[in-house]
Amino acid sequence: MSAVSQPDHQFTLDRILGAGVGANTPIRLFADVSDDFWFWLFTEGYRRNLDRLSTLLPGLPDADTQNRFTGAAGDVALEEAFSVYLLVRRLAAAHLGRRTESILDFGCGWGRVIRFFLRDVEPENLWGIDCFPRMIELCRATNAWSRFALVQPFPPTAFDDETFDVVYAYSVFSHLSEDAHLAWLREFKRILKPGGLVVATTRPREFILMCAALRANQDERSWVRGPAFSFMDTQGSLERYDRGEFLYEPVGGGDVLAPSFFGETCIPRRYVEERWAELFEIIDYIDDRGQCVQNAIVVRKQATPAIDKRQSM
Repeated sequence: MSAVSQPDHQFTLDRILGAGVGANTPIRLFADVSDDFWFWLFTEGYRRNLDRLSTLLPGLPDADTQNRFTGAAGDVALEEAFSVYLLVRRLAAAHLGRRTESILDFGCGWGRVIRFFLRDVEPENLWGIDCFPRMIELCRATNAWSRFALVQPFPPTAFDDETFDVVYAYSVFSHLSEDAHLAWLREFKRILKPGGLVVATTRPREFILMCAALRANQDERSWVRGPAFSFMDTQGSLERYDRGEFLYEPVGGGDVLAPSFFGETCIPRRYVEERWAELFEIIDYIDDRGQCVQNAIVVRKQATPAIDKRQSM
């Protein structure tokens, strides 16, 4: 997706806003716009029309904060986030079986992905949660439309049973310990509506090799310090991955992100097929960099309660 300006984009925005914004929400104004226009609105379009869009669309935290938590800033960070948005949107359309009316961004960070769902979901049904107080503060300061809540590193949340159609977690299960990720899967099952989807990403197999390369190159960028000290036994880690074992390095993430639950994680397909299947129907395991920079796990909550065969006999 390119942020390069296109003349018809500005014309389209002028036409949409020409009648006056009033009390319109983003979904009322932009539900039918193209993907290309929607991305433009958050990048070049936002900068060119700051006076008109700053009250309609979320802003960004400072570049240092963006880089610290996502390894990128500005249009680069948003382009990656937009690709995640498009993936989740496409998967929901293909596998939910109904209109997506409520979404939870688990581990929302500074809110780079959740903003794009504002054209799809009513604001009161679009939630982001994170265990990092600073991230929730930033989200509330930059995104007046979505709803945000601070949670503890382990569930439960305060949400009612069967609240959401979709829960997505981008670059979160790529960091959680096995105990933490299983606990959150059980919580997702509780708060998902019947037939609801979970889309969660995790580190791919090649991440183990990337960690070795970072050590060899002595890369000193702050965001690679954790990976550089992860999976030190490269060959052994690769063999464990190929056996379907859950791989977790408890390097922590600073502040509230303690090594007890936060580090670097690789979840292989075989593990998902064995352990996640205890809670959900497995829809897909996407190991394709053309679709996502991490591996994407797609599962669905059973649409109707399971029938105990012993009771039905």
